[in-house]
Amino acid sequence: MNNPVSSPAPETQTSQERIRAVLNRQVPDRVPLVDISYWPGTLERWRQEGLPADVSPPDYFGLDRIACIPYEGSPRLPTETLEETERYHIYRDAFGATVKAWKPPYYAPPARLAYGVHTWEDWLPVKERLTISSDRLRESDWQVYHQAQQQGAFIVHRPIEPAWFLLELLMGFEGGLTALLLQPDLVEDILTTYTDFVLGMFQLCLEAGMVFDGLWFFSDLCFKNGMLFSPQVYRELIQPHHQRVADFCHQRGMYLLLHCDGDVREFIPLLIEAGFDAIQPLEARCGNDVRELKPLYGQDIVLFGNISADVMSRTRAEIEEEIISKITVAKEGGGYIYHSDHSIPPTVSFENYAYVIELVRKYGTYDP
Repeated sequence: MNNPVSSPAPETQTSQERIRAVLNRQVPDRVPLVDISYWPGTLERWRQEGLPADVSPPDYFGLDRIACIPYEGSPRLPTETLEETERYHIYRDAFGATVKAWKPPYYAPPARLAYGVHTWEDWLPVKERLTISSDRLRESDWQVYHQAQQQGAFIVHRPIEPAWFLLELLMGFEGGLTALLLQPDLVEDILTTYTDFVLGMFQLCLEAGMVFDGLWFFSDLCFKNGMLFSPQVYRELIQPHHQRVADFCHQRGMYLLLHCDGDVREFIPLLIEAGFDAIQPLEARCGNDVRELKPLYGQDIVLFGNISADVMSRTRAEIEEEIISKITVAKEGGGYIYHSDHSIPPTVSFENYAYVIELVRKYGTYDP
């Protein structure tokens, strides 16, 4: 299969320059093109349909690069294998949770079966282990960083978001959401301790010589019907910690981005209050629509995503309607970054995805 992408217009900016321009509310040379996640089944399908075996989709399609630099951010609790079969592995992880992970060729996100923190007594031994240490910054993290520099990528620090540390890793959604209401003092101590840890590790990375464009939190604090908690709970317990991180970033010329699945329409004004610079991926299937959000919030926060992965698997006419109607509205005045509204699933053909990228390039340009 020949490369199906039409020749792009001449470009004058690197990925870093282009994305920074958007986050500065400036008009770039074109809408930044970013997709960060493809299902394993998608890559398997695309290899059969023309994607070379040794080339990633971002490289093949010339997408913009956002490089996420992590570090070892767990409490480093002892790990232990509890059960293992040919299909899966059940173990206790470094956060104290019991996790079931599938082995290839089976694929599904790891499932947390039980959590280690329920009370103050459970939390205090974990708290003691959240120490700021240079050995948490691994050689592999440095390798990713140096490669990103060579590629002209937009480079972000990627720690665990404090509320996600509470809900997904430490207490679980049922335990953590209940604790927001019934154990607010415990929640406050967890979030304060973990935010201190995040900022301490961030400062350590900066002092070690890493230069970042921003910090990107991944944290699914909404579901298909809206926020997981009330705006009041967010403002009282979570927002102050987000504001601390936003202030840290902005004082150093960096940006704060958030990945949050679900219906974020009620959440966006709160994120603006907290100081977030961008919200991604704006799931279309949950009711988010950039054509509606741009007039409401486009001056205050960068809209990042919202191109339906469901529509990508349909006809060319439907793809055209999705891309043209959304891109032409979202790009006005800058403030928009292309991304699918979620990971790219294997229902999307290689040819259809190529057409998506071609259309975004065509309709995402700006007049010189």
